[in-house]
Amino acid sequence: MNSLYHKVAVASVCTALSFVVGASPKAKAATFNLPPTITFEVIDLDERYYGGGPGRFDGLGDLVFPGNFDVVLRGTVGEAAEFAEFNISSLFLAPSEVISRAVLQTELYTLVATGLGIGVINPGSLGIFGYVGNGTVDASDFEAGVFLSSVDVSSSRDRDILNFDVTPFVNQRVSNGDTFAGFGIRALNIGGLALSNFPGNRPKLIVETANVAEPVPEPTTIFGSALALGIGGWLKRKKSSQQ
Repeated sequence: MNSLYHKVAVASVCTALSFVVGASPKAKAATFNLPPTITFEVIDLDERYYGGGPGRFDGLGDLVFPGNFDVVLRGTVGEAAEFAEFNISSLFLAPSEVISRAVLQTELYTLVATGLGIGVINPGSLGIFGYVGNGTVDASDFEAGVFLSSVDVSSSRDRDILNFDVTPFVNQRVSNGDTFAGFGIRALNIGGLALSNFPGNRPKLIVETANVAEPVPEPTTIFGSALALGIGGWLKRKKSSQQ
């Protein structure tokens, strides 16, 4: 009889193990590489040197260059920032999907960039700013963005790939049902560099999604519970038979 109870306990443990192996679904992932809908450059000029105005770096865009995405520069008499907007309407997710990672990726073309009152100076770090885009070139986007993250370029070289983390921002835009996500890249210190905007090396928005599976109990929990039930029942019956 004891042999029978022993077999029942072992069978319970084996059943639990087979459940663990068979019920561990993998989350399916997908990656989207989105090209920019538009790119453009906005320059904020020191009005004391350009136009005879009283202000310096008023935070408002003064000049716009559609199609550009190259020189990011903060000088002594002006600042140049590069902008890209992406159509994210295809990223509306199913209830079981989440955005696990979103990165704006661009290539550093050269650290030799001068102008707006400075020579060749490494800016040390670049910041990325996010805003709700509209698919059109607009100088007012210069002051519309909120800071998202930064990348250290103090030791970077020509042709390095720069990755800006924009995950929370893209998640929010998709959740709100926005059509365009806009990004501006600016030098956070005095200095400048040039980004690549050639075919094949243009900036892109890389979005990784995951299909979240239904949660299942931890394998150790299932194993422990089955083991306790199986052996507990066996010990109880063994004690009863001895009495």
